Amino acid sequence: MASSDRRFRQILRDYEPLAFEALGSQAEGYRLPLHHALKNRTRFQLVLGTALSYSPTGPVTAVDLGTYPGSLLRLLRRFCPPERCHLIGVGLMISEEFSRAMKDDCDAEIYRVNLDPRNEQIRQKGYPTRIPLEDGKVDLAFALEVVEHLVSPSHLLAEAFRILAPKGHLLITTPNVSRIGSVFKLLIGRSNFDRLIPVDYDCPDDEWRPHFREYTLAEIQHLLEGVGFEVVESCHFLGHDTRYGFKSCTQRIVDFLKLPFYAIPHLRTNLLLVGRKPGGDSS
Repeated sequence: MASSDRRFRQILRDYEPLAFEALGSQAEGYRLPLHHALKNRTRFQLVLGTALSYSPTGPVTAVDLGTYPGSLLRLLRRFCPPERCHLIGVGLMISEEFSRAMKDDCDAEIYRVNLDPRNEQIRQKGYPTRIPLEDGKVDLAFALEVVEHLVSPSHLLAEAFRILAPKGHLLITTPNVSRIGSVFKLLIGRSNFDRLIPVDYDCPDDEWRPHFREYTLAEIQHLLEGVGFEVVESCHFLGHDTRYGFKSCTQRIVDFLKLPFYAIPHLRTNLLLVGRKPGGDSS
């Protein structure tokens, strides 16, 4: 794991983001030009290290569910050359320009698929809801910071289960609804729903919608087990990497007050779960 962490840090130092990964106005308040991989470096480092520990020894097929803006597949390619790993991205916000860039950069196949068919506004666009892959052909699937955006994540989880081979793994990350920041908001009379989709939100062109709801670790585990996965790993982790951000004195005080609470796992910011599809030999 230590060697993969060192390699990740080197890869990130040399990383050249695509235009889709640049955060633009979202990066105001940071000390350097920011992109998706750098802003989420802590999450990507944890996920890639975990994925490598579950990766089979032979050729690997890996699918990123909710792939835009492509950072995960681009980082994964830097760990796994084309002859070792076949990369596939699935999701919305998929343009021809994005698909070409991902093919040229990391030889990834990209498919536009609606993984949230219960979302009425997106369903009306007529996108396919079935991932165009055969059953049982995928070794690793990822759903990073996706399930919180879905009206119902059951379809995504069922599709992941279908395409995974026996003993294949699905890695999920998502915000932790019981994080200490949410508790602080309630204590001072603010809503902890401020990151959720606003009431009566109506923006048909938005294919990456605000959070529909957030979950506890037990809730995500229940969803995984409900479609047939065995949960082989789960944890709370600190997923917000803000080392490059300018902060007000008030925010620095709040961050300092949070630190002791991070010793309690269920008050940390994010969740990681690994589900395994049963089957295969018992070795």
